[in-house]
Amino acid sequence: MSGRTAENEKSRMPKDQILAFKVDASLAGLLAGVKNKSEMIRDAVYAYLGHLCPLCEGKGTIPANRGHEIELLLAQLEFAACSGCHAALPVMPRLRRLVKNMPRADRERLAEYRQTGQLLCVECFAKAEQCDVCGQHVPQGQLARHKQKSLAARHTGHRRSG
Repeated sequence: MSGRTAENEKSRMPKDQILAFKVDASLAGLLAGVKNKSEMIRDAVYAYLGHLCPLCEGKGTIPANRGHEIELLLAQLEFAACSGCHAALPVMPRLRRLVKNMPRADRERLAEYRQTGQLLCVECFAKAEQCDVCGQHVPQGQLARHKQKSLAARHTGHRRSG
């Protein structure tokens, strides 16, 4: 939850500048339903300046002629929940070449998901505790429970095979 802490600190910083801008009627209509417009706009600006969406190129909308391409891309994805924070994450089992070109930490994270079925987002993987018995990364605070399950499974397995 360190990302949440950074967000909270950012929102608590004193706001001593006022910025106004004009919008068209459709954007004004969309913003009408937002409870805290200032916070939403600040978050959007930080996100925009941090990284541009490769699909909309920072415009906030996807051109109609790209819809079919996006549908094809999304059809390649499967989604799984992060075992730590439960955020939905895309998993791309059929895009092996893409996975090979990912940073090492992401390759390790996705390889562990394929082996164990437990998916962690980048932030949770970085904070995870690694089990000294099996080597699996376990969400922070869940290592003791993980070890108990692992030992119980091994013990049950030995009893059946003996």
